[in-house]
Amino acid sequence: MHFGSYSPNGNSVLQFRESSKTFDIMIFLVETRKINLNNKNTTYNLQLLLNRYYNQHKEIIDEYDKIKYYDNTIKREIIKNKKDNLRNEIKYYGKDLITLIDNYESIIENYISQNISNREIHDTKILKKDHDKKQKIQREISLAKSLKNELNTLKWIKNLKNEKEIILVLDNATIHHAVLTKDLAKLLNINLIYLPKYASDLNPIERVWYAIKHELSTEYIEDKDYLKENFTVYFDKYAQTDSLSEEFLRKFII
Repeated sequence: MHFGSYSPNGNSVLQFRESSKTFDIMIFLVETRKINLNNKNTTYNLQLLLNRYYNQHKEIIDEYDKIKYYDNTIKREIIKNKKDNLRNEIKYYGKDLITLIDNYESIIENYISQNISNREIHDTKILKKDHDKKQKIQREISLAKSLKNELNTLKWIKNLKNEKEIILVLDNATIHHAVLTKDLAKLLNINLIYLPKYASDLNPIERVWYAIKHELSTEYIEDKDYLKENFTVYFDKYAQTDSLSEEFLRKFII
């Protein structure tokens, strides 16, 4: 996933992010502000802030990347859950039955194990992955909120309001209209301009993407790293080309 901003009268930005979720778009906004700051001290402090949040986000990513979903592990969890459910269902009928379950635990466990289908293991694995994914997203959103709250302090507000306003043209992706995105943009003195629906060609950045895709279409893409490296080279080339902005003005404005 890549994020980019094309600025004919400022510094353009290109970033490769893990996704287009809340935290990623907010980091992109901060990077856009940072690279277009005039005050060197503010730039330095904002980079320190970004580094801290980059590290915190990496810890979250690494934690969930380490999670493995082995069939045997899933099966053991299903057996445990079914045993616990059985115990809860009969506990109201007296201690003797609970004792009976304890005495024949291995037999009961073996019976449960033999009656667990591959389909049940598969469905449980899907549910577990979905749960972990939602949990990861919630932690990223919490991190994004923390970033916004940290910038919503007198020190940052005072420093950023004196910087040149950035106008960022966006399409109507849901994440672009998120409250957190709008709130952070306001704190960073970034004015968000939304295009009409189904009019993505009106965004000047599309001219840059078109030029890059044209260049890459003639090359053999060896791997993801090769693609990123060459994408960056062409972005740096075309983001500095005034003719793209002139072409955009002739086509859509003049």
